[in-house]
Amino acid sequence: MPELPEVETVVRSLQPDITGEFIKKVVIQWPKTVADPQSLKIVENQPIRSVERRGKFILLNLDSGSIVIHLRMTGRLYTHAPDETQAPYVTAVFHFSSGKRLHFQDTRKFGRIYFTPDSSDFSRHLGPEPLGPVFTAQWLKTRLNSRQRQIKPLLLDQTFLAGLGNIYVDEALYLAGIHPVSLSHKIPGKPIQKLHRAIRKLLGDAIEAQGTTIINFQHGDNRSGSFQHQLQVYGRGGKHCKKCEALILKMTVGQRGTHVCPACQVLYN
Repeated sequence: MPELPEVETVVRSLQPDITGEFIKKVVIQWPKTVADPQSLKIVENQPIRSVERRGKFILLNLDSGSIVIHLRMTGRLYTHAPDETQAPYVTAVFHFSSGKRLHFQDTRKFGRIYFTPDSSDFSRHLGPEPLGPVFTAQWLKTRLNSRQRQIKPLLLDQTFLAGLGNIYVDEALYLAGIHPVSLSHKIPGKPIQKLHRAIRKLLGDAIEAQGTTIINFQHGDNRSGSFQHQLQVYGRGGKHCKKCEALILKMTVGQRGTHVCPACQVLYN
């Protein structure tokens, strides 16, 4: 599933391409893509004023309300014409008055499109942005100390912190030297500071690399990300740690495949 860097990459590729376009109509080609198809009637003849990201959601902000798109596992957005291999998987098409079209391609059909009259209300359940001003080392320390949960599932909880997923949580915990099953309230201050720095640096570096492409993430005109070449632990189960030569373990934490170096990452419990 695309995480914050991948969604931010998509948003940045769309901003110059569709901002200012007037929506003529929205054609839904897979009914389950939209929970309430009638709600999209209100978007017709409205301009896209801005394209933004909130957590893992893409917001197309209009004069009245916002279109919210969740890519889920295999969703893609692009304005070029789909080829014969892509066309069967296009689940929705935004037709603009200029003649341009925005295609929502989704091979596994888990992606969703919503309309909300108030985007701030829609995202109220989400935690703060990890690259935003609220997310400080002190904020993280205070929140971790007030919870009694395993650190990895907590960081994956979108109501706690918005945008992180399996890849970047594994990488951040490795860089901070924290074992993923550590209890949040047992982690000392210094590792928490390292975790805060690691999260922000990882996300910034991954955005610069236009995301991580391991299986199928693409954006714009079939472009892929390159951050996969910088991964330290994720996807490296059974290989040697780049720091200490111990074998990277793959385990299950909170029902998610998890990669950890047993020598470099300390268990706090």
